[in-house]
This record gives sequence, structure tokens and C-alpha cells, in this order.
Amino acid sequence: MKIAISTESQIDLDIVECRKRGIHIINMQMEKDGVAYQDNEHTLEQLFEYTSSTGKFCHTAAPNIDAFERYFEKLLGEYDEIVHIALSSAMSSTYQNAMIARNDNPKIHVIDSLAASGGCAIYVLYAVDLLNAGYGAEEIVAKVSERIPHIECSFQIDTLEYLYRGGRCNKVTMLGANILRLRPEIVCGKEGKLGMGKLHRGPTKKVVKEYYDRILSQPNIDKHRAFIEYSTLDEKGMALFEECKKRLIDFGFEEVVGGQCASPIAAYHAGPGIIGSQFFVDGPHPIEKKN
Repeated sequence: MKIAISTESQIDLDIVECRKRGIHIINMQMEKDGVAYQDNEHTLEQLFEYTSSTGKFCHTAAPNIDAFERYFEKLLGEYDEIVHIALSSAMSSTYQNAMIARNDNPKIHVIDSLAASGGCAIYVLYAVDLLNAGYGAEEIVAKVSERIPHIECSFQIDTLEYLYRGGRCNKVTMLGANILRLRPEIVCGKEGKLGMGKLHRGPTKKVVKEYYDRILSQPNIDKHRAFIEYSTLDEKGMALFEECKKRLIDFGFEEVVGGQCASPIAAYHAGPGIIGSQFFVDGPHPIEKKN
């Protein structure tokens, strides 16, 4: 029985890594100056420069139902079943569109991750682990679903400007944070929505250290794997990113995956200079191989 593990490009795992791990991707969409593009047709640097120079904000969108239907049909030409793990239904219509495109086909299984980008990636990577250990599609769905929403899914942002431009933050909140020079964490809650977490003040290095102090102080962290991501960083920012990655390794994570956000969809709304990490917080879940 051949099973395809599938998701959307917003998981922010680059295409080379996805191919190596056998992860299938359907691209998110974006609109710039009235023209529709797939999200891999522009880099984050290009989008931030466009918004900075023009004051305009690009619109982003989920793959539509027709795109999902074509995508699933193509996968079923090669695989017996599909397990598709979608971006949180509270943030996007990807889950809804995938469910409609599924059309009650028992060979297609769709999971609402209730997570954003790297959080969704953690579920997808866990699904790949289960597949490689010999688990069937329904078993993978059940085991992934059990771990939702037991995850740390957050990132530290530099400014609220892009969240405001994208309609994910009101103007009063943005102006208040700017006046007080606050730099909030953005956290994906158990209901699958993004919200502001702990507020920090000070230089970037201090703020990011406090962010990692917070997320790594939680009990019951599963140290099998952590995801780490950034949007765009200057030379000093990249050095800080490498320090954060080393901190995760020194903390004891067996594998640290990630890098620059592969899809500009999520990071474009968060803005330049973000750093974030995601991992499970429901203890170790060793996978027994099937005979």
C-alpha cells in the first residue's frame, strides 16, 4: 500500500528537504498588482522590498478547490492513499478546500493541523516517521490527531507593521506596541489562531534570548525534533539565528530542521527579522516499527 504524505507549501520546509523526505506539496497562492502567482515565484526579500517601496501589500490565498482536485487526482495516479495535513482552519481555507475536493473519497485523509507553518511541519515530519515505520494511513491520521494541539508553535517578531497590513492586527495594538517599544511573541493557540504572547522590550539579541528562555522552560518537551525558521535577517541576525539553532541542539534535540521560510506566505504577514521554533510538548513518543 503506497501512501503519500501531503501538505501545503506554507510548512516552510524547502523543496529539496521535502523531496528527500517524500513530502508532497501543493503551493499556496498570492496576488501582486492584480496578477496571481504561486508562492514560489517571489522571494521574501522581493516582497518586503515591494511593500517598503510602494506601500502596497500583496494578498495571499489558499489553493482553490479545483487546484486541490487536480493535485489529489495526480497523487492518486501514483499512490493508493493520501494523508494531507492542512494549515489551521482558523487561519486559512486550505482545510475547507481540501475537504471539499476530497469529496468523501475514502482514499484521501485530511487533517486540520490547527497550527501555522513550522508547527504544521512538525506534524508532517511526524507523519513521515510513522509512514517509514510501516503505519497505514488511518493509523497515521489517528496518531497525528492525538498530538494536536500539543505543540509549541510561535515566533518572535521585530515589528507589528506587517501583521497590521495583512489584517491580522488592529492599528491601535500596532501603534501602542510601537509607542512602548514592545516586541511581542506571536503564538498559535490551541484553537489554531495566532495571537500575541509574551511582550519583550530591548535589543534583538536580548529579546530573542528571552523568547527561547520561555519556550525551552516548558515541561514535557519531546526532544526528538525541533523546527526553526526565520524570514529575512542581516549578517548579525544570521549569527543570532545560528546561536539559536545551537541552543536547541545543546538543549538536547536529536534533530533540528529548518532555515529561511521556504514559502513567503506566512513570513510575509509576520514581517522581516522574525525567528521562531516549533516542537511537541507532550513528552517522548517513540515509534515502534511495524513487522
